[in-house]
Amino acid sequence: MTHTSSRLATMVWLFLVCATLGSSWLAGHHSFAGEWTAVFVMLVAYAKARAIMLYFMDLRTAGLPWRLSFEAWGLASAVVVIALWLQATEA
Repeated sequence: MTHTSSRLATMVWLFLVCATLGSSWLAGHHSFAGEWTAVFVMLVAYAKARAIMLYFMDLRTAGLPWRLSFEAWGLASAVVVIALWLQATEA
């Protein structure tokens, strides 16, 4: 198992902080993106979860079955939440 380098870990951490601040700002300014705000925030959450799985849980060096199962789980979760949100806003 390999470990994430200090520089890479710092860059991923910086991405996570910026993504958190950006999605918080977007959620606070709901009128900026309208009903799509929740979709953008969920996509940012998916990107953050993927970064954590790949770089801090070392999933990028895991075997293909493990990586595919976690990638599918993350993507399916995001798609289901986004679909439910879009369905709820149409009703």
